[in-house]
Amino acid sequence: DKLKLKALTEAHGYNERDLHNIYQRITWDASADAKAVGADIAGNKMKPELQERVSRACSIAVGATLATEESPRGKLLDVGCGHGAIVSSLVEAGLTEPDMYVGIDLSPEMVRNAVERYGEERNGRTGKGRVFVADDFFAHDFSVYAEGNGGSEEGVFDSIIFCSSLHDLPDMEGAISKAVSLLRPNGGKLV
Repeated sequence: DKLKLKALTEAHGYNERDLHNIYQRITWDASADAKAVGADIAGNKMKPELQERVSRACSIAVGATLATEESPRGKLLDVGCGHGAIVSSLVEAGLTEPDMYVGIDLSPEMVRNAVERYGEERNGRTGKGRVFVADDFFAHDFSVYAEGNGGSEEGVFDSIIFCSSLHDLPDMEGAISKAVSLLRPNGGKLV
């Protein structure tokens, strides 16, 4: 009932986005282990038609991170990374250096599963590994991933991928705008 919901939001100082995130976090935390175990049982493979689309998207995203004269290597952001569902597809597409990957998800339980599955591998050159973060995409400070970017979060990533996650965010248009601001100018890809 709308009146009870309104009273609760006012009593606790929540706005619509806060409520959305609370609901999403509860839902995804509750299913995190089951989704990760299910993926492991299935050999971390999706249905063939879905795997084909994901592989194509991952190839586009990884292609934008490849070394150029201006940028020795790029970074990829996986928004709504969950339990690391597309990490294998990204590696198969050529994302070979683990420290090129940053995954963010609202659910700490999903991120815990991702770290357990994919967080150990390190880049031999830098000693750094994949980064998995449990946080709100809209509120997270992405400037921590900017190397030589003057502390700004703008232009940090060469590519950003939303794999079955954009629809789960409370503001899809706002998410796309935020993602565009995080892309490096002149060449970033949003997938």
